[in-house]
Amino acid sequence: MVANPTARTGKAAKTIDEAIAAFETRGLHPEFFPTLPEGKTVEALADRLEREDCARVVYLGGDGTFAESAKGIILARERAGVDVPLGMLPMGTANDQGRSFGIQAGANALANNIAIIAKGCEQWLDVGRIEAFDEHGELLASDLWFDNCGFGLSARILAQRNRDRQRVAKVPLVERFYRDKWVYAGAAFAELFKSMVAGSQFSSEVIVDGEVVEWVGLTDLIVNGTILYGGEWIFIEDSRPDDGLFEVVPFRSYADWVSAALRFHKRNPVTVDDREVVGIPNREFRRARSVQIRLFRPQQGQPISAQIDGEEFITAHHYRVENLFHHLRIIVPEDAHWV
Repeated sequence: MVANPTARTGKAAKTIDEAIAAFETRGLHPEFFPTLPEGKTVEALADRLEREDCARVVYLGGDGTFAESAKGIILARERAGVDVPLGMLPMGTANDQGRSFGIQAGANALANNIAIIAKGCEQWLDVGRIEAFDEHGELLASDLWFDNCGFGLSARILAQRNRDRQRVAKVPLVERFYRDKWVYAGAAFAELFKSMVAGSQFSSEVIVDGEVVEWVGLTDLIVNGTILYGGEWIFIEDSRPDDGLFEVVPFRSYADWVSAALRFHKRNPVTVDDREVVGIPNREFRRARSVQIRLFRPQQGQPISAQIDGEEFITAHHYRVENLFHHLRIIVPEDAHWV
């Protein structure tokens, strides 16, 4: 079980102990594996798995711990052919990965999520590999993602959220109340307002499985791998996490961005059929296994931010995104459905 005992100023330690006790009650034999600083968790976890005496990995924590655990599993398979599934005990408020498969987050969901892991029903997950290149075609960075990647406004909001989170952490009284989704909401409002005043639209040339598509006047461009985007929105209702394809979705204006946030929220009762009846067009998108993205900003325009799974990624002119088909096994409910 991979977890960070110092998370939430050490409060995670109690939950870790509760999870270990619950696993032992079910006749399982958990081994606690603490996360390491400076990105060292992935290789250390792969080293541990290569001893070939683990049946599964379970992460307890936020989306970052999910990513580190998943990358450790993948690295162990690539290096030594050892492959195990990943179980989920999400504690973060985002829980972007778990929500698409019917897994709730938090201490109150711990018992139910442990029961899901004990049953061991597995689901394949396609994984995204993103590479960033400079204007000369030199590779700048490469990484894996498990839910989505994006370019433009949503990535700037995440960058602003991270800066706000650091500032809030220095003021304990404020941190107690202004945290998690409140911080994100504040960053979203600030960035949307700044963008509408200053203007930060961009153009793109996107090659989707060999087809060249040009989109202009964009505020956002996302590549999504599961049915839920950011744990909250369903842009493409027949999206699947295991079909070898990603959905590429453009947003053409700030009004389009705000409208989509309302129309395609997962709790919106209006269906695709309802929208067709009243003449509201569905979301424009392309579906592909391989995506090449070139971004163009106006002169004097600000750099086009990038993100993967809610974390900042390097800003570049050219990106390549590949779908790694059936690249990770995850443990899910038998009747998995988004929540």
